[in-house]
Parts: sequence; structure tokens; C-alpha cells
Amino acid sequence: MKKIFLFLLFAISGYAENLVIENQTDHPAKGSKMAIQWADSAREVDQENMTFLSGGELQNVQKIKQAGKVDVKIPGKAAYFRVLVWSKGTSKPDLHTNWVEVVPKKVYLLKKDHLVPSELMSGTGC
Repeated sequence: MKKIFLFLLFAISGYAENLVIENQTDHPAKGSKMAIQWADSAREVDQENMTFLSGGELQNVQKIKQAGKVDVKIPGKAAYFRVLVWSKGTSKPDLHTNWVEVVPKKVYLLKKDHLVPSELMSGTGC
């Protein structure tokens, strides 16, 4: 019985992988919000980029509530992620990172210059 329990515990914990974001930005600061957006495939990345550009509702978003090291649980089959920031209190994120491939147990360094204005994504910031 103990062997079965240990096997189940190991099997379940094998799917609950984490990664760490070493957040060296000023976000989330007072009046700003920060989140991670997850995608399962390159196709989903493209779909979320189109949703982002058209001002639609973003899917698979997980809030980040603190600066510094943040331990983040990787959801299900997530293969990519990006960080989104709402620094101006708007409904659409005004800063974001590029999509990054998920590597469990990796520490990702997030610096201020990794966040780019969302206007550049749509070409309106040029």
C-alpha cells in the first residue's frame, strides 16, 4: 500500500513543475499589474498575438503579485510564456516581453529592458 501511495505522489508531483522568475523590474508597483500568459503551442502563440493586437480578451493569464523571486507553477501543457504589465491602469497591457520557451526548474531573469512597449507590436509606436 505504501509503495502505491509513494508512486502516486511521485507521479502527481512530476506534473506540477515550477519555474522561477527573478523579477528585477519596478512592477508590480502601486497602480500597476503584472501577469504571465501561457501558451501550449506555436499556433496558440500566434492566436494570442492576434487577440492582443485586436484588443480581445487574453487567455491563460496568471497574476504576479510581487517583485523579486517568484516561484511559478507551470500549468498543464504550457510550452511558452510571456510577461505582461499594465503600468498605466489601462485594460490592455502596455508592456510585454517576447514569448519564451518554458523550461521547468529554470530561473528566468526579468529586467526592465526586457519589457517593450505594446505599441511597438502593432506598429503604432514607430
